[in-house]
Amino acid sequence: MSGGRAAALLLVGVLIGGISGGATATYLTRRADESTGQPATSAGIPIASAPPAASGGVDGEIVGAVQDLLPSVVTIINYAANGQPQSSGSGFVVDAGNGYVVTNNHVVEDTRTNGTGASFDVVFSDNKKVSAKLVGRDPFTDIAVMQVAAQGLKAATLANSDNVPVGALTVAIGSPLGEFQNTVTHGIVSAKGRRVAETSQVILEDLIQTDAPINPGNSGGPLLWAATHQVIGVNTLGVTQATGINFAVSSNTVKQIADEIIANGKVVRGYMGIQYSPLTPRQAAQLGLPTGTIGIIVSQVVAGSPAEQAGIQPNDIITKVNDQVVDADHPLSSLLIKNRPGDKVKLTLIRAGKEMTVDVTLGQPPQ
Repeated sequence: MSGGRAAALLLVGVLIGGISGGATATYLTRRADESTGQPATSAGIPIASAPPAASGGVDGEIVGAVQDLLPSVVTIINYAANGQPQSSGSGFVVDAGNGYVVTNNHVVEDTRTNGTGASFDVVFSDNKKVSAKLVGRDPFTDIAVMQVAAQGLKAATLANSDNVPVGALTVAIGSPLGEFQNTVTHGIVSAKGRRVAETSQVILEDLIQTDAPINPGNSGGPLLWAATHQVIGVNTLGVTQATGINFAVSSNTVKQIADEIIANGKVVRGYMGIQYSPLTPRQAAQLGLPTGTIGIIVSQVVAGSPAEQAGIQPNDIITKVNDQVVDADHPLSSLLIKNRPGDKVKLTLIRAGKEMTVDVTLGQPPQ
């Protein structure tokens, strides 16, 4: 499948795992599909203030976590406009009272377009199937929120992912290939704060790396901290060229994005109002810039935009955003992903061969 999603594809009644394209760092090759930490007392989806005491023994931790969390985990079936299932993935209940379910954005996408599936079903661990509606989605963090009827649900608890130590025992639950429902795998937290390019424009930030096996169809399912029975991430990416390198969107990012989606139906990010292209080495040489200068060159400034109000001009070369270099690994869209309307960002730019800094107060994106 184009772009390769790790929501499992359903073809002629058989569920087949999708594969994602690219090379790590460069780009990842399979989607099995941490950022801003949220305080434990923030509003919205509950987040644990402190982990409960762990039960004794590794087996006890894993079994206890599975028994506790399995009723919260679901399989999501994505239907095309013709009513045929086109893909499937996993998810989990985060708010039992309101029926909110978290999953990956790519689980709810239409496999042929940039839109979403026409309709969705959710299947619980007891095989109960219910219809679900899409509340909203955020491609830049690969998070989506769905809603089902709030009847007899059990919610998983989101951990504060800042608290989970490297080496902690992890458990992943989901439906690999869309066929093997309620599959449990385990591993450890291999690393935190990973940054992975999902596409040329989407770079997922502050991911949790785990060696718990994550396969196509596990997308959107929970990564659990076995000792605490809490969700530390949403399984989202796996590397096909290597064994045991998988990634989950951290629970702190999940909370932030899911709360915004529930409140607004979408995530609204700060708007600058420029069109641009990467600065090529040839352009840099023609402009007499030092060898190795990298950044983006502004081709157009939208009238009345925050960029125009800040004095940004066509042919300005933006080299840094808040002191972070703008390059292929740090595109502008990724550097602004945490910013909201009203936030101020500092741009370092070159104009007529001279370096300067400009502050831009981001605005609301045009409707």
